[in-house]
Amino acid sequence: MRAALAMMTRSATSVSATPPTRTSRHASSRIPSRVVRASASAPTTLVTPSGARLASRPDPTPDHKAFREAVLRSLPTGNLVYVPGGVAQTRNGIEGNARFRQEPNFLYLTGITEPGYHALFGCGADAPYVLIAPRLPKDMDVWCGAQPTCDELRKTYGADIAYYDDEWDKALHAVEALEDQTVFVPMHQKEGEEAYPARLPKDRDGLFAGLNPETTLLTKTLAKHRAIKSADEVDCLRLANQISGDAHVAAWMHCAANAGDVFEYEIEAIFAAETARHGLRHLGYPTIAGSGRNAATLHYEKNDARCFADDLVLVDAGAEFKGYTADITRTFPSGGKFEARRAAIYEAVLDVQNSSIKEMTPNTQYRLVQELAKKRTAQLLIDLGLVNGNAEDATNVGIVSLFMPHALGHLLGLQVHDVSPEGPVPETLVAGHVVTCEPGIYFVPRLLEPAYADPRMRQFLNKDAIDTFMHVGGVRIEDNVAVTASGYENLTTCPKTVKEIEEIMRRW
Repeated sequence: MRAALAMMTRSATSVSATPPTRTSRHASSRIPSRVVRASASAPTTLVTPSGARLASRPDPTPDHKAFREAVLRSLPTGNLVYVPGGVAQTRNGIEGNARFRQEPNFLYLTGITEPGYHALFGCGADAPYVLIAPRLPKDMDVWCGAQPTCDELRKTYGADIAYYDDEWDKALHAVEALEDQTVFVPMHQKEGEEAYPARLPKDRDGLFAGLNPETTLLTKTLAKHRAIKSADEVDCLRLANQISGDAHVAAWMHCAANAGDVFEYEIEAIFAAETARHGLRHLGYPTIAGSGRNAATLHYEKNDARCFADDLVLVDAGAEFKGYTADITRTFPSGGKFEARRAAIYEAVLDVQNSSIKEMTPNTQYRLVQELAKKRTAQLLIDLGLVNGNAEDATNVGIVSLFMPHALGHLLGLQVHDVSPEGPVPETLVAGHVVTCEPGIYFVPRLLEPAYADPRMRQFLNKDAIDTFMHVGGVRIEDNVAVTASGYENLTTCPKTVKEIEEIMRRW
């Protein structure tokens, strides 16, 4: 990717009652070049170095002290709270550590991104925050750098007291732990497995064994607080969106520079490099870069196929800023020009998304927005000649799920599918929610073939017409929307109209 490429972005859209018309602008966040030479003999003139520019960027910072104080105030007084951080995972046992990502609840309460830490709190006005750090062998200083002292840890992370993990007796004394006292612990869950409570540490005196762990209230309380984003949290998501959006555009430019003849992993690499270059070194989830019919695989992660100029490429990728991840999907023509059928599907999806975003306002039931999106999708499929009958009947029988077999979106924050008391999809939108809006239309043989044989469904399906669209693969467009007190703000700044995408790629 050439340093001289300027990234085209779009200003974040904020609305109250009637959303303004989306307008695009050229971002000036990228440095055109490290040096500018007037002539061969002229002296070199330095522009602002990237290090100075990044160091002076006014980055937002979440107020983790305010978060933990609000959570602790919501719990019954006279009890304890124990929250463990994540543990480093080795690569194949002996080959160093894999890239570490902090446990979200621990990150929310402490802001600590390193592995091996624990937090112990009392519940009450003057209850202390005790931070427990891993004590590393002294010879590890040579390999990993000097370990911070307890006083340095306390000052850095805002704890009242800090100990190492061989000093649990001191930590429990600091919070005045009592026999049979209740200690609130969070629940953890891995995909496809039952949730399980965090295990209490095994201290050498067996003091933790005398406490009574309560495993539900803390998790529910954290979910309630994490669902409503503070202004600083929204700012983090906004910055993650801006840089991730620019990285999407960089991938388009790479494809345009190569006349659309690239491999999917090149697109994945361009995105990761561009976000890391701006300080966002972690991605929120594995990048999906599916070209052609691979775009019809919802969680496609192989990213190893060759793209060709006529292919649509679906890229679902987002980077994290201080743990808060963007979740953006864009679908673009690898060669820079939408073919007619591909454009028709793209415009249909964009129509559904634009309409749905306008409905993401306070006190709106999110599932109602989703149902309206399904009916719009059904009508557009009818208008394209792919579906017969009327939109309501087609929706009721499940036709839309053949073309869009996923929900309209989910909450977003410290997790790509963030939490709330109702789960990753809120029942009612309120100010402070940040949700994705990601409609799509896909042509998936494993869904369509059984439907052609189903008497209830086949009458709605125009197979001959659908067959002419199978090469499209799939289209998804995903933005991140913050619900405000008076409306919504679209945090995603990446261009998305056919005209904008083609114009950007034509400029290469």
